[in-house]
Amino acid sequence: MKLSQRVLLPLTLLMFGLPVFAQCPMGTVKVRGRVDSLPADAASAEVSVTLETPRGAKSKTAPVSNGEFSIDVPFGTQSAPWFPLWGHRCNSVPKSVAVKATVGDRVVGQVRLGFKDDFEPESPYIYRLKRELTIKASREGG
Repeated sequence: MKLSQRVLLPLTLLMFGLPVFAQCPMGTVKVRGRVDSLPADAASAEVSVTLETPRGAKSKTAPVSNGEFSIDVPFGTQSAPWFPLWGHRCNSVPKSVAVKATVGDRVVGQVRLGFKDDFEPESPYIYRLKRELTIKASREGG
């Protein structure tokens, strides 16, 4: 095997084999808060958190317990396709976060948060609210 073949084969395998191994980590948005003034039938109260990301919406729902909720929503951080010169670009974050409190099928409160204004990094790729979130439930809904 010639020297050029010995160099070219590993280089080709390296260029096209790396996308299989190198990936972007998943990000997580942590939303914790309270729902105040829940109606008496609030045993079925839930909160859903929807992240609006460049690659679509990601949503997760959790029950409200003693007026409090805690939801961790994962999202993909890849912002551009893999390319041999720069590899993966892993800097995509949500644009906004919608938080909706429901009792049964009825929306009792909701809030929309701007990601850059209302969240801060807790550690790499994990984000939390900058302040405590309280949703005031209304009897008429949302």
